[in-house]
Amino acid sequence: MKYFVILFLALFQTAILQSQVKNVIVIFTDDQGYEDLSCFGSNKVKTPYIDQMAEEGLKLTSFYVASSVCSPSRAALLTGRMPKRVGIPGVLFPKKNEKGLSPNEITIAELLKEKNYATGLVGKWHLGHAKKYLPLNQGFDSYYGIPYSNNMSIASGIDISPNIVLNDGYTLEMMYDDIKKVDSGEKKYKNELKDKAPLLRGNEIVEYPTNQTTLTERYTKEAVSFIKKNKEKPFFLYFAHSFPHVPIFVGDKFKGISGTSPYYDAIAEIDWSVGEVFKALKENGLDKNTLVIFASDNGPNSHGSAKPLKGRKFETYDGGQRVPAIFWAPEEIKAGITSDEVVSSLDVLPTIANFTGICMPKDRVYDGYDLSKFLKGKTKESPRKEMYFYGSNSTKIDGIRQGDWKYLIKGYRKAGWYKPKGDDLKIKLFNLKEDISESENLIEKNPKKANELLNKMKDYDADLTKDISKK
Repeated sequence: MKYFVILFLALFQTAILQSQVKNVIVIFTDDQGYEDLSCFGSNKVKTPYIDQMAEEGLKLTSFYVASSVCSPSRAALLTGRMPKRVGIPGVLFPKKNEKGLSPNEITIAELLKEKNYATGLVGKWHLGHAKKYLPLNQGFDSYYGIPYSNNMSIASGIDISPNIVLNDGYTLEMMYDDIKKVDSGEKKYKNELKDKAPLLRGNEIVEYPTNQTTLTERYTKEAVSFIKKNKEKPFFLYFAHSFPHVPIFVGDKFKGISGTSPYYDAIAEIDWSVGEVFKALKENGLDKNTLVIFASDNGPNSHGSAKPLKGRKFETYDGGQRVPAIFWAPEEIKAGITSDEVVSSLDVLPTIANFTGICMPKDRVYDGYDLSKFLKGKTKESPRKEMYFYGSNSTKIDGIRQGDWKYLIKGYRKAGWYKPKGDDLKIKLFNLKEDISESENLIEKNPKKANELLNKMKDYDADLTKDISKK
């Protein structure tokens, strides 16, 4: 009898220690700035559903993505590895023979397949449009969305559905003519083909050009349908919105709703979408065992705001890579907490692995950390002590943040419309706790700290480069 009591207590204790999380949802917006939620200080849009998520979860004010542009940021999120390490240092384009995320990489979806998860992707992919790179070959059971940014054009090498819907007076002949123009690579077609992105279901184009006005609504219906369909088994939903990336499209119900601009109307519609996801969780009894993560893929485009941060998309000032983020899991994460601990999208994969009881693969180097103890309140400190910054389309390292200090070689984007001058051209050292806007260069006052961070940055980049050379 004593043996059975001891066994029961041991099993009971094990059950308590196990995570209550069964399902995982990652909501990733496109080009949304640090300030562009009302719970992060925006006075240009109301986001009640996301605000409620923050009130019931953990709001992170020093959450960094691994790049200030789309493709590398998404590669890092899904693999837990730096963009340079996985071979996606810059933006991918819908051109002939374009590469993508290597099928040898292990995505969150592939990792969760170890426990027979249903896996779905709704929205933007942007990690390669050739069939071998598309979501169905990267661990996802289903895919519905635009395969890259919504301002891009159709590409060759994608299967066409026999039931394709053609919009704007298009015929099949006209569509194939567009594909030929893209393949030609001639710049004269650039403006003509811009903003004509295809919509995919699985590996096939089902609509061209995509009716983007109804896109957020259709994405949301697809996400809710996935949740309902898989409510009896564990699932992973990666819900990657196409907006507020430009060109900005908004459903009729949300046009003008913010009272400020189409950009904030689009965010208001995304907020509604988040509300629909949470409504579906509650209606299907899944609101107690689901981990939901909300973040943006990088800083804002020219329509949004990263205040009080400096910089925006394309840049390695904080405004380019520090984004709004919220983690929500009622049975695991204490409600109403705000933390300024340094956390990264790189940490999402190892954290999900821990929550779902999966061992991390041992055959590769990971750049992410398991946040589970931090998220559950067992420690107030994040396991991440550094964040490294690489240029938006470069493998060259730009900077490092360690604690409150940030060392930056170059924070701006070199572009025709921007001529860097003055402090932008200097090597910089900031104390982000005292100077969140990166306005005061302290390098001359703290040469020892600057040199310490420079050496640490160089050592990390050398190790990363060495790991790549082994492939």
